[in-house]
Amino acid sequence: MKIKKLYIYILMAVALALPLLAGCMSQSPIERAVICAGVSKTGEPLLVSDNFTPDIKTIYCSVKPNAPSAKSTIRADWYVVKSEEAGLTEALIGSEKTAADAPYVVFAFARSDLLLPRGDYRVSLFYDDKPAQAVPFVIQGEPAATLVKLEDATMSTGIDALSGKPLNNVSIFPADSPIVYGSVKVSGADFNDQVTARWVYDGGELGDDREQKVAESSLKIEGREYLNFSISPAEGKPFPRGRYSLRFNIGGMEQLRLPFSVVEETLLPALYISEANVYTFTDKEQKEINLTSRIPADTPEVFFRAKVYNAPPGTQMEVQWIIVSSDEAGVDNYQIAQDKNVIDGTTGIAAKLTTSKGMLAKGDYIVRLLLNGEEKVALPFKVQ
Repeated sequence: MKIKKLYIYILMAVALALPLLAGCMSQSPIERAVICAGVSKTGEPLLVSDNFTPDIKTIYCSVKPNAPSAKSTIRADWYVVKSEEAGLTEALIGSEKTAADAPYVVFAFARSDLLLPRGDYRVSLFYDDKPAQAVPFVIQGEPAATLVKLEDATMSTGIDALSGKPLNNVSIFPADSPIVYGSVKVSGADFNDQVTARWVYDGGELGDDREQKVAESSLKIEGREYLNFSISPAEGKPFPRGRYSLRFNIGGMEQLRLPFSVVEETLLPALYISEANVYTFTDKEQKEINLTSRIPADTPEVFFRAKVYNAPPGTQMEVQWIIVSSDEAGVDNYQIAQDKNVIDGTTGIAAKLTTSKGMLAKGDYIVRLLLNGEEKVALPFKVQ
């Protein structure tokens, strides 16, 4: 009988322990995980949703551990489960691991300047590197229309540093150009709105007609009327000849596209102007150049330079230095110096303005380059 009683007691103990063990084994280390469009300062979810448009900038996953512990970690893997638009299936697009030491642990996925592809997504959560939970969400619908307006997009060889306006409007550049500019006029924008410029090589001497991204940069508008972007070739090398395009994007949506070409100098039109700028030297040895449009009045010399391509023999060149307006000098539209020469072929042009008394009158100036009597470049600058 004693054996039977002992057997019954063991059965009763096991029966009582099983629910407790099952409860312990089934309890997830993560109490709650939520997808949302914002979080509080403490990490609590705000604007909870599982459905977002392609232009959402940041998606958050707010995770509440059952028992916060600095010895444990939580990892979030972000996946595109399936997107026919992007041709992706079970594609890992982001991963982050952090300590599980707070009441709320927050993970964030911030998209690039490109819109998120429509489709099904998932955040897979791991606690101490063991699968813990999966949170699905969807990207669908249409992006919100932008209020920012881009217009007057221009490719140029130089920029008016005072106004930000392009100095000329060209669609062809020599391969030896040190820099190529792309400008766009902006309206209807907030101070912190951002425009992205993507430079793309569309085909040419590299022998591949597939698009190749050359460079990409972004600028905040910050109240400016014009935004200016630029690109330079690799050091010591020319631009690859071929077809290019400059693509302006806002919020991941392409707004404007500017095609241009890079060619050998023999294919440039006659009297093509490049590399025009005003500058001073920052040292007595005249080794350090300061490209500027604002010049101190005590500057002894101001320089102008440009490069002219394919000038016919006997081309008349003239550089004029003009005070546009100066209360200090009491003059308006007054020419104070000029340089003249005869040029041909492809050549560099250099001229300088030298002060007679060691001081320039404060005011607005302009330097003009004329070829055969026709103005080709006008660069304004201030003396202050």
